[in-house]
Amino acid sequence: MAYCLTSAGRLARELWPTTFNSCRPKLPPVDKLAEWQVVPAEYDDICAWATVDKYENSLTSLRHGYVLLYSPDVSPVQNQPTPVLMRFHGVVEAMNISPIGNYNGRKEAAPRAIQYLTLGAGSYHDAFSAQLKAIENLQLFIASSLSCTVQTNVRNPGTIYFQRIVFAKARNATSTSPRSVLVFGDDPHGWALAVQRDWVVTHRIVTGIYNNEGVAVKKPYTVIRPGDFVEVAARLEIAKFRKTNRWVTEARFIIQEVLRLCDRTTIQEASNVVIASAASVPESTPSNNADVDMHDDPRT
Repeated sequence: MAYCLTSAGRLARELWPTTFNSCRPKLPPVDKLAEWQVVPAEYDDICAWATVDKYENSLTSLRHGYVLLYSPDVSPVQNQPTPVLMRFHGVVEAMNISPIGNYNGRKEAAPRAIQYLTLGAGSYHDAFSAQLKAIENLQLFIASSLSCTVQTNVRNPGTIYFQRIVFAKARNATSTSPRSVLVFGDDPHGWALAVQRDWVVTHRIVTGIYNNEGVAVKKPYTVIRPGDFVEVAARLEIAKFRKTNRWVTEARFIIQEVLRLCDRTTIQEASNVVIASAASVPESTPSNNADVDMHDDPRT
């Protein structure tokens, strides 16, 4: 797992209020972490930290897919391409991480069905901006590596958007045909069942909470709600596809895991305090009798 580093040498996750992070797992000091565990804050350092290559297990399900890998000198696994798995923190703004995502039951919509989640800063922009800076540097690095313009799939500026394609293409009934991982209750409308001859769900996004000891405990996806403060683990994949009459290259964060650190009630209460504190600060108005220092006069 790799955590974003700030330009000041701190982990971005340390900048959030302690009330949000009281359940998070403890980590060694930054200088004690392995190199692969920290996303560098500077572009030059990312160039030595990561690489981009085709990857046969791409989750984009596109023929022209790439993935962000650890560079051979940094990778925790020797002589094997290892995808970078990053952890981000923020407040859930929008989401649909149910097992069949936003699939609406129409067969022709199955290939485009996705699970998604949008993270925002809430009232804590300093903590969040360090992650946005890391993403910006990664996109610049990918663009340089592939010699092309890399677009983002972010819906709202200043947020982080994660997604994952719901279905895999079913093959003819053979021993290698992908098997559905859906269980009772995952498909209440029977929509996935109706298209299982052509499309199957072969993955589950891991969801859960951190308990008071900082241990991740698996829970149903319904424990995650908009407004919660969460930790999202994701891979960065790059999709190259035709759009109208041109090729487009897009960087996509692919959800692997969503863990709740703090529920939305606590987040809302904390945000209200921040807003109230900002509103209570009186505006300073100069006195009519105040002496004027000529050195403060822009005309001198």
